[in-house]
Amino acid sequence: MKIGIDVQSTLGRKTGIGLYTRNLLHALRCVAPQHEYVELSWGRTKELRTDQRIWWQQVELPRKARSAAVEVLHVTGFDAPRWRPCPTVLTVHDLIGLLFPSNFPPISRFYWSYWLPRTVRWADQIIVDSESTKRDLIRLLSIPSECIEVVYLGVNKSFRPIEEQAKLEALRRKYSLPPDIVLYIGTIEPRKGLDTLITAYSLLAAEISHHLVITGKKGWYTESLFRQVEALGLRERVHFTDYVADEDLPGLYNLANLFVYPSRYEGFGLPPLEAMACGVPVVCSNAASLSEVVGDAALLVPPDVEALAAAMHRVLNDESLQVEMRVKGLERAQRFTWEETARRVVKIYENMRGGLALAQKKRSFSVNSAMMTRKT
Repeated sequence: MKIGIDVQSTLGRKTGIGLYTRNLLHALRCVAPQHEYVELSWGRTKELRTDQRIWWQQVELPRKARSAAVEVLHVTGFDAPRWRPCPTVLTVHDLIGLLFPSNFPPISRFYWSYWLPRTVRWADQIIVDSESTKRDLIRLLSIPSECIEVVYLGVNKSFRPIEEQAKLEALRRKYSLPPDIVLYIGTIEPRKGLDTLITAYSLLAAEISHHLVITGKKGWYTESLFRQVEALGLRERVHFTDYVADEDLPGLYNLANLFVYPSRYEGFGLPPLEAMACGVPVVCSNAASLSEVVGDAALLVPPDVEALAAAMHRVLNDESLQVEMRVKGLERAQRFTWEETARRVVKIYENMRGGLALAQKKRSFSVNSAMMTRKT
């Protein structure tokens, strides 16, 4: 079978969807080499503007899929095309635009809160990363449960404990990092709970030697976080490394004494699992899918300042707890592999061959307009 994969998100500085696409495509070729996987992209390496993204996925992508004569098209993120030359699978990672519209600038708000949710109904099959996102699709967009498949993400094998101290010290020097680190990795935006993390850290800073390291691509409203650090007098204790190359991420996790993920909403939440796979204790919020993903291997807390500060203080000052969390984290992370993700996805492709399964059904998704305008 000839399968088209939208790989535009893998070009340039990859965020979660780009990493998902790259890892899934590699695993697909390993576990199901009998199929042909056609990479479809616009070729633009810079991040697409909102208007460009809509044009790519509504016009250029279906054109390329038709030209390549693919039998199934997989859109690994964002919106499904209205005109589809073949059965189309859409991965919906989350519905943050519906739940937290105020976290987006006006133009982006139109895309994430209005346009993207309406395009979900155009897919012939929907894949979600978690049961939490499936519940959101059913509750907010009235999509039938039978049209949604939950397929968990995997952890890349490069994320593992690293014993080569010389390699780690070289990485520490490269990013000018101190000996003791509390780490966050992900998009740098207030919606990720970073304002809460910075305030929580400020309550502990005088008691601990650890510096706070915040790593990731700058998103919307980042400047407010920089101003917060200045206002709290933490310029010397909080480090923003900006985007870090993929090959440096496992080492960066290994340099951390504690990984903290205070996100207010996640469709899955891969960084906590990557940290666990590297043997790092994890504190994260209990919002949305995160408890589903990390289980009892992380210290789960409400995404508020006092709870987060207390959890960080507890882990940093309890060596026996750190050891216990490392063991549990390594065991938990081993349950999530890209090979298993790929096997599940291949079955979905095969069920759709020739327009079978859900692609044949006449479906009508009724959108809950009240929820579409919900204010948080």
